[in-house]
Amino acid sequence: MKISKRLIAGAALLMFSAGPMLQVMADERDGHERGGPQQEHWDHRGEEHREGPGYDHRGGPPRDFGPVRQTIRDNRGYFVRGAPPPRGIHLVRGERLPRGYYGERLDSRALSRLPVYPGYEWRRMGADVFLIEVGTGIVYDILDGVLY
Repeated sequence: MKISKRLIAGAALLMFSAGPMLQVMADERDGHERGGPQQEHWDHRGEEHREGPGYDHRGGPPRDFGPVRQTIRDNRGYFVRGAPPPRGIHLVRGERLPRGYYGERLDSRALSRLPVYPGYEWRRMGADVFLIEVGTGIVYDILDGVLY
């Protein structure tokens, strides 16, 4: 029996495309979240850095980011402005990041000065620093104008 090249190519394509999809389904079944185009930042600094200014011992971010603003001011040499946002991009507290925009990640020197909140990540946009929920992309808070 002779098998056509198209049938073999179609079967190979199906096998290669099914592998990643099966992995995603297995991860979701095991309780892992997908991080989207930019994966979640893993903190390797240890538990002592989770006690930084404003850390909420229940595991989430605080409502008052005054101590974080002061930390950024005190360590200005480690924080640089990000690129200005693309035209039409406007962040709103409590809403998802605009489609296709993720902000810029802060470098490791700047991140080492900020408190870590499990499930959240610091980003920058122009003179602003903002905190997003990694799994959903929802903007938790925006620190307006903290990067001079």
